[in-house]
Formats: sequence, C-alpha cells, structure tokens
Amino acid sequence: MKLPLLVLSFFLLAFISSASAQIDKGSHYLGGSLSYNYDGGAGTTTVYTFATGTTNYTISKVSTFQFNPEFGYFLSKKWAIGIQPNYSRSAGTETNAFTSFTDPTTNFTTSDKYHIDVIGLTINLRYYCMFTDKIGFFPQFGLSSQNNVKDFGNGELTLLATPNFVFFATPKLGINLGFGNVKYATDYHFNNNFVNIGFNNAISFGLNYYWSKK
Repeated sequence: MKLPLLVLSFFLLAFISSASAQIDKGSHYLGGSLSYNYDGGAGTTTVYTFATGTTNYTISKVSTFQFNPEFGYFLSKKWAIGIQPNYSRSAGTETNAFTSFTDPTTNFTTSDKYHIDVIGLTINLRYYCMFTDKIGFFPQFGLSSQNNVKDFGNGELTLLATPNFVFFATPKLGINLGFGNVKYATDYHFNNNFVNIGFNNAISFGLNYYWSKK
C-alpha cells in the first residue's frame, strides 16, 4: 500500500471516529512498539579479497526483535517530551567460504550462529498541531544513543526528525502514523557520519495512551 493511500485511509478513519483529544499541560502518555521480523531467504553476501584468496561472508536466516516503550509528559498543550528505552536482538547464521588463489587444498567453509544485543535510550520532543479535536499532526525530534551490549564502545549517536499524524480513537487512545525521516548519525567505533533524508519510506504505526491527573 503506497503512502498517499495510507494517509487517506488514516484521515477517513479519523473522521468517522467520535473521540475528542484530551491533551493539555500536565498530561501524560504511555506507548511504544514491539516488533519481530524473520528473513529466511538466501541472505546477504559480502566478498573480501586478500593477497592469498577471497572470502565470501554471508549472513542468512536473520531474525530481529525490537522493544521500544515510551513515556511522555506535556510541557504545554502543544509541547511534549518523552523518554524511550530501546532494546533489540538480531540473530542468524554467518558463513565464511574461503577460496585460495593458488592452493585449492586450503579452501574451507565455516558456519556459526550469532546474535547481537543492542540497548539504547532516546529523548523525544513532540510539537502537537491539532486540526480538530480528534486529529492532528506532530513532528517528533529525537536524540538517541545505541550501543552493542558486548562491546559498549561500538554504537552510534543519532539525531532524528519524523513527521507523524495522530488521531484519537477514544479520548485517551491515540493512533500514530509516521512516515519517513531526516536522520544524522555518527558511529562511535569507526567515527563515520551519515545523513539520510526520505519521506516515502519507514512507514510506522504506534499507539499511545493519554491521561491527566486532573
């Protein structure tokens, strides 16, 4: 389903809803995401060339689990700040196949299971622009740090901005539609920096529960 159709469906669902957003200064929200993905295909292969031969390094049968809860607080009717712990695990099979340039008897193939655990923390800032009592738009700005559990110096620091639509299916339940992002990241380990800009990818859905002490 393409992005324009997703957005249209989102707005239609919002307008047939009979909720009224109840967000104000001092309100809270609780939400997050839980996801699992498995790719049982041929995997991805990288070729490394040495003076003595080549090694084909293949990662296959990759499963990915992610858990990202979030808690937020409204500084005003429009501004909200949130904190989001992050955990993910990637696991699969890695295969090394070495082919010698000169001596075929030294060729070998090894295969092992692997897993990578990553933890992190994200601080988010949202600006809510409500079109009606039940539907609105908010850009979310985030600063996050993600680190490998077994090698904590291996990780990245990321600045991220994501556009989102929100509608309230009930006065306390908000459903988010996010699409694309603007991302800047720096790698701790290799000291590499990269920028990504895209608004027709990374489509995501989220749920948030809102409440107030009033």
